[in-house]
Amino acid sequence: MTLALVVAAPLAGAIFLALFGGYLGRRTSGTIAAGAILVSFGAAAAMAPVLLARGGSIDAPIARWLPIPGADFHLVLDVTMLAVVLMITAVSALIAIYSIGYLAGDRGIQRYFAALDLFVAAMLLIAVASNLLLLFAGWELVGLCSYLLIGHWRERPAAAAAAVKAFVINRIGDAAFLVGIFLVITGQGTVEIASIGQLSITTSVLILGGALAKSAQLPLHTWLPDAMEGPTPVSALIHAATMVTAGVVLLIRIGGPLSDDVMLAAAIIGAITALGAATVATAQTDLKRVLAWSTISQVGLMFTAAGVGAIFAALFHLVSHALFKASLFLGAGSVLHATQDEIDIRRLGGMARRTPWTAAGFVAGALGLAAIPPAAGFFSKEAIAAAALDRPYLLVLILLTSAVSAFYAARLVTLVFLTSPRSDRASSAHEPGAVMLLPLVGLALGTMTLGLAVAAGAIDLGVGALADAPPWLGALSLALAVAAVLAGWLLYRGGPRDETVLALARSGYGIDALYGRTAVPLFEAIARALELGAERTNGMVLDLVARTAMSASSAARRVQGGYLRAYETLLLAGAVALLAYWSIR
Repeated sequence: MTLALVVAAPLAGAIFLALFGGYLGRRTSGTIAAGAILVSFGAAAAMAPVLLARGGSIDAPIARWLPIPGADFHLVLDVTMLAVVLMITAVSALIAIYSIGYLAGDRGIQRYFAALDLFVAAMLLIAVASNLLLLFAGWELVGLCSYLLIGHWRERPAAAAAAVKAFVINRIGDAAFLVGIFLVITGQGTVEIASIGQLSITTSVLILGGALAKSAQLPLHTWLPDAMEGPTPVSALIHAATMVTAGVVLLIRIGGPLSDDVMLAAAIIGAITALGAATVATAQTDLKRVLAWSTISQVGLMFTAAGVGAIFAALFHLVSHALFKASLFLGAGSVLHATQDEIDIRRLGGMARRTPWTAAGFVAGALGLAAIPPAAGFFSKEAIAAAALDRPYLLVLILLTSAVSAFYAARLVTLVFLTSPRSDRASSAHEPGAVMLLPLVGLALGTMTLGLAVAAGAIDLGVGALADAPPWLGALSLALAVAAVLAGWLLYRGGPRDETVLALARSGYGIDALYGRTAVPLFEAIARALELGAERTNGMVLDLVARTAMSASSAARRVQGGYLRAYETLLLAGAVALLAYWSIR
């Protein structure tokens, strides 16, 4: 039951910390949380040689669940999801270790680590569940844990509001996904993923809606930038290893049965989201929001790859993105830790001299984001571009997204690390401790090592369209990335610039504000109407009960008038009634 241990270990860690974490020290709680995830990683790694040698899958039937065909507690792991499981557990374990140092003085750290372990267990369940209902259980737990972790600092109004926003927007997608599952049951008679046949357009659209919301794609993307109100390790976990990639994992797992037209729509939505979010990232001044919009963009590329059927490209970019994005977020966390939470990149600068290890880790992640070899991001983005060669409109969007990504990556590195300090906090920055630096360096080495392994031929990328990609594609991608990096450095090497012209992009093109003026008032009006209706209904019911009680008491008062003759008459009537009853019997 090694496969069951993959999910059970972090789940057991979450339960233990929820029950007994209050009696443990902060470092002990973090060690238990990280240890539980490492056990899960070890279990997955132990199954890797078997899967790679024989192919196929490993099954772990655990128990019966619902009287629906396929709806059992049953786990399954194949080679494709093995990469996802190893990525989730490895990156999450490093983030948990990093959290021990980052949240060393936090009063709710035990609660944090319990939610973190549950988050990882839920994401792993999405990757290895054999059926849609069990997958949906993990899907909902991921949403719950994101609410708990984004709102970890619940005393901050902005954090509490961001947690609610993420929870509510994801409920829209989750409702669509659940209806889609019901349609699968009625149409297919089973929820077992391996047994699902071709799905209708309606069912496919509903399932895609769930994926779009969970992965923060247009038009349900507005929750993710606000989610930066949570602790930085939470941001790294959501963006790199868990929730935001859940929609991509769903498409990888059940993309085959989905309608071809819907999958193409997913590719187009992903490409548009990728370029749009990348342009928004170029205008952000909040360090973490730059990375948040970057994630929306990079996940859009994964949707594009999955939508055109390039499962390997989507999977490869998912793994490479997890490494370089976790490096970027942990690097950002180290910057905030070093500067007493100075998050405005216009007030930073000079960090490369004061925090060289943080700078090295961050730059490694930025190379992956910019698709500069030997970082793995170069090869994964080239794989996506190769998959879109037969659809020029998608190819253009992908190449533009890569170029814009390289530009804002250079802008970010230049303003934060290479220019002169622009505040006292930046001038007095200091390198964090080893417990924070080691995970950052490990992730940075991971993204570079993966890229070097691909470049050396140790990892074969001759799969699908990439094997037939023309040589000019890689050269063009690299040329665009290098030109964009140089442009970013040249424009910002003197410090921040007047970016008034980018105000519209900085606001996310006003989409969130539009929702605030239209959808939010509409739903508030519906909620008030329902609340008023509920109050009126409750009032009517309570009034009816009160009137009935008053009528009964009034009748009782008439009978209980205090007249002796009336009591004698009632007593005689009762006696006659009893005699009549006994006579009839």
